[in-house]
Amino acid sequence: MTDRTAACYLFVFLLCIYLLTAGGHYGGDGFWNYLTARSLVIDGDLKISDQTFAIPEMQRQYEAVASSGRIHSKYGLGLPLLEVPFFAVGHFLSGIIPKIPADYLTMFTVSMTNVVLCALWGVLFFFTVCLLGYSRPCVFILTFIFALGTMAFPYSGYGFSEPLVGAGILLSVYGAIAHRKRAAVFDLAIVGIGLGLAVSTKLYALIVLPVLVYYLRSEIKNTRKMAALFLPLFLFFVLIACHNWARYGNVFLTGYHLDILSQQGGYFAFWPSQIVTALYGLFLSTGRGLLFFLPVVCVFPWAYRACKTSHPDEAFLFLSLIAVHIVLVAGMIDWHGGSCWGPRYLLPVVPFFILPSGELIARSQTWMRCVVALGFAGLVAQLPGVLANPHLFVRFAQDKEMGDLLFVPGQTGDLVFSPYLSPILGGYYQIVSGLVRLFTGQSLTYTISSSTTRSITASLESYDVIDVWWLNAMHTGMLGTGMIFTLLLFVLILILTAVYTAYQFFQWQRQS
Repeated sequence: MTDRTAACYLFVFLLCIYLLTAGGHYGGDGFWNYLTARSLVIDGDLKISDQTFAIPEMQRQYEAVASSGRIHSKYGLGLPLLEVPFFAVGHFLSGIIPKIPADYLTMFTVSMTNVVLCALWGVLFFFTVCLLGYSRPCVFILTFIFALGTMAFPYSGYGFSEPLVGAGILLSVYGAIAHRKRAAVFDLAIVGIGLGLAVSTKLYALIVLPVLVYYLRSEIKNTRKMAALFLPLFLFFVLIACHNWARYGNVFLTGYHLDILSQQGGYFAFWPSQIVTALYGLFLSTGRGLLFFLPVVCVFPWAYRACKTSHPDEAFLFLSLIAVHIVLVAGMIDWHGGSCWGPRYLLPVVPFFILPSGELIARSQTWMRCVVALGFAGLVAQLPGVLANPHLFVRFAQDKEMGDLLFVPGQTGDLVFSPYLSPILGGYYQIVSGLVRLFTGQSLTYTISSSTTRSITASLESYDVIDVWWLNAMHTGMLGTGMIFTLLLFVLILILTAVYTAYQFFQWQRQS
């Protein structure tokens, strides 16, 4: 079996797993992007026009958006453009399935954008590991750790744009490594395209350009190669400029200039207490720490040291990409990323924490078992973010006043730092409570201690939803018996397909 055939099996497997566990809806940042995609398809412009939604939750989210007074999203155009065909599919289906509200269908199909994107991201990671020359068992292990044991798994079902940023950066890294190995000009174009995708989604992704240029410094000494690298990136900058002009009449205004933080002095605060707090939060806090949300980071120092001996330039490339992101995020006032799962702003560089571990796996069985165990721990950590709704746990803590310093935008508190309110722990409570309610009709209670009172106890009722789309669809009451049977048959087909493709991918790694 060839690597390309194995990649096809991997893509189908990941697509099935991510599709089975996706929530089928989202709000927050994702809802802004959904509204932009909707406007592009329905109205042919970027304005978020007045509209009424048939789904109450979507209407509440739209009213929150409308209350901001903005008629344009501040977010980059990358993700909304990617969502356009997904919205178009939902819009088409609404014409042939009139019994289901159009808003429900379009939100569902748009929510599949990151499902497909993260499956492709996993395939790209697979090809990158292969490019580094590791054995098939090593490629198999690292790919599954990335796809199922990191934040890429839960974020496949969310509406955030970080997966697209991460996929773009990894594509550019793949192109850079490939060019160093085979000197093809096309690979330099891949670098420019990947970075352009990332920058058109989040402008800050431009911070990786100096790192990539330094890595390719001996490869881009003639005009032809420089053009191949920078022309695609230039075209993306033209797109960004046009997007800004269409919204604000100024190519340099992105929409972030209207934010409260921007008007109060900016998004960054590079003073010692800010940086120390952010670094502690990003690595060690129970609410955002990589130690909990990416356990394989524990072996990164040893992995980097081993990788440096076999792939010195690539090891330095990975470390540099991680470093520039950490420096940037540590200086951000909202380094925690708001109401999200884990350190969201570090999600784009998660692959580079894992890639060096291939050298450890290649060196000894002991290291291999250690890496596999940490990868499994990562899977255990991700399941609450996959099966439960972490935003509901945030809302639960706020509504029930659990803790002393509750999270609000621009302020961190117990929801980031307190082990009692760890989203991993809380998510497992949500899942268990949902299962208990299914069989007994009663939800569990959640109890924490507090500095002001000995304990605070509240019921998880209405917050303990097991949030996967096909269960949500059956709970809506909009499906008849025939449609429910068809839906369950489709779920069964997805499960069987996932099992078959996983087996085929496993067989690939066993071949010499």
